[in-house]
Amino acid sequence: MNTPEPFDRAAEPTPWALGIIVSAVCALFGAFVLVGIYELIGGILEFLGIAAVLIVAGGLGWTLWEFRYRQVWRWIVWGLLIGFLAGITSSVALLIMGR
Repeated sequence: MNTPEPFDRAAEPTPWALGIIVSAVCALFGAFVLVGIYELIGGILEFLGIAAVLIVAGGLGWTLWEFRYRQVWRWIVWGLLIGFLAGITSSVALLIMGR
C-alpha cells in the first residue's frame, strides 16, 4: 500500500524569482556580518578575528543545514551559506592584505 506524501510538490510552482532575491539578500547579509565580525575582532588581533569568523560561520552553518529541505527556509539557508563562504573568503583576503 502506498503512503501519501505529506505535501504534493507538484501542486505549487517554485517561486524562483522571489527565492533568488531572498537568497541574494541573505547572502549579502551573511557576508557583511562575517566581515564586520572580522573587522571588529581583527582590529585587536588578526588571527583572533579569523577564528571568530570561522566559529560563527561554522556554528550557524551547522545549525541552518537542518532547514535546507523546508520549502520557505531553503532560500534563506542557501543564501546564508553562500554568504558565509563569501564572508570567510573576504576575511581571509583582508588578513592577507594586512587590514
